[in-house]
Amino acid sequence: MKKMMALFLTGILLLGCTGTAFAKDIAVKVDDKQVEFTDAKPFIDEKGRTMVPLRPVADAMGLEVEWDRRTKTAVFSESYQKGMEGFGYDINRKAVYGEITYMSLSFKVNDPKVEMLGKVKKENGEMTMIADHFQMDTTAVVKDGRTYAPLRYMVQSFGYDVSWDKETKTVTVENYRMQ
Repeated sequence: MKKMMALFLTGILLLGCTGTAFAKDIAVKVDDKQVEFTDAKPFIDEKGRTMVPLRPVADAMGLEVEWDRRTKTAVFSESYQKGMEGFGYDINRKAVYGEITYMSLSFKVNDPKVEMLGKVKKENGEMTMIADHFQMDTTAVVKDGRTYAPLRYMVQSFGYDVSWDKETKTVTVENYRMQ
């Protein structure tokens, strides 16, 4: 009877292992190139958001990445050789239109607020700083020593489109900005 119970428990354990061993990882492609996640894998959080270690995606997008250990904030930025048309708000909350020449986006761990900063060259050639923020429906988190944040918020802020293929568990990120 003890042998039968041991065999039964072993069988259940093996079935559980094979189910997770073949579970498909989430794949991310940026402009048709597969992003490699060497030591941390994307996952879907309790709110249904695809959370990724953002550095590999930022590298694929050509973004600069900084980490402030003290404030637990990740900052992603890009300077544009040829700016893109856009707008933002100056410190007086006045809309500013023009050519965006620089932009940064900041995620702070466990904070749903995302901050955006940028430089806009107005029609008269004057440079103006813009700033804005928005609330996410989730937060950046630290898991296994890596910072994860929702991919959609970052890529759309930098002028990329993002789509999700449920069947293949693939996130596709494509640059739609005018270059």
